[in-house]
Amino acid sequence: MKRIIGVVLVLALLLMVGCAPEAVSEQAAASDNAATTEAAEEVVAEGGTPQPAAEVAEQGYDFYDKAVSYSELDLGPIPKPEGAVTLGFVCKAFDNEFWAANKEGALAAAEELKAAGIDITYDVRAAQGEGDDVGQLAVMNDMVNKGYDGIVLSPIAEGNLLPGVEKAIAKGIPMVVNNDAFMPEIDVTAGVWHWEGGLLAAEYINDLLGGSGKVVIIQGNLKTPPARSRTDAFVQWFEENNPSVEILDIQQADWDRLKAKDITDTWLKKYPDIDAIFCNNDTMAMGALEAVKSAEKDIIIVGIDGTGEARESIKAGELTATVDSFPLYMSRISTEMLLRKIGGQTLPMVIYTPQAIVDASNVDMDPEELIGWNGFEFAD
Repeated sequence: MKRIIGVVLVLALLLMVGCAPEAVSEQAAASDNAATTEAAEEVVAEGGTPQPAAEVAEQGYDFYDKAVSYSELDLGPIPKPEGAVTLGFVCKAFDNEFWAANKEGALAAAEELKAAGIDITYDVRAAQGEGDDVGQLAVMNDMVNKGYDGIVLSPIAEGNLLPGVEKAIAKGIPMVVNNDAFMPEIDVTAGVWHWEGGLLAAEYINDLLGGSGKVVIIQGNLKTPPARSRTDAFVQWFEENNPSVEILDIQQADWDRLKAKDITDTWLKKYPDIDAIFCNNDTMAMGALEAVKSAEKDIIIVGIDGTGEARESIKAGELTATVDSFPLYMSRISTEMLLRKIGGQTLPMVIYTPQAIVDASNVDMDPEELIGWNGFEFAD
């Protein structure tokens, strides 16, 4: 939906002297929120923040009719940057393995780019936790103030990075959203089709149940589109395809492992005949698995993300499956799209990155083979 944006106070970062690069104090961020910059004021004075992806917002990221799958893109070689390039990646929280894998993928991309002869510096940072909206904004502002050549960002919520994004727009810094959460102010978003993740999980669980059974759902933080879309798609699939499967309960665990374990502990007492648990991410799936193992139950558990821990658990015969969204390659794809933007290429506004069910049958397959990743290819 379109958002009516009034005059927004945009920040001039009071840089933190002597602070660790991945830790930003709330006091510094609060001071940051107290100031505005001349460049950002000009954006507001000219009639508000541009929203080049407004039509995506109107339709919804998961329902955008011009979205393109990465496997279907044919954009040709990447324009090679002239001279040194400094990129930033504003991530969510590295205590979540999915985002740690995104960091690993981005840093691996930097090494691949250096090997291709690109003089690149890649600053990859995150908030202190997935609820640290203010700290993440301070990281974003720091990168904008330093005048980076481009920024990949994974907002904690749909609006928490808006002041920094407005500031980047005013400075002409290209940006790409990586997976979370869609912002109409940024014209390219690369990430999984969250709706598809819920559909894949539902169909897989249905096949294992053999047509009937009882299922519970552990949701992520409902401030973020993935939690809503993955859950809604899962529920809708059963409503439309097999209402014989009963969804007993849905609870929010905010992407947190311990909360998911506690919810599952309660459910196992309340619903002793649960057949399957669908979790909106692997972190929560591992928490649910702990509870199920302690109760010595045999229950189907499916997560989403494809974290290393989930894959190892599948190999060990514990976790049933994950809808792998290949975070090690997702951040590479977002980095590629940012380089293409910097090089002046016109891109689709929504690019769905690969995902697939991974279980005991294919967990040992090479991810590059599963998703068709060919690396970075530059123009001569």
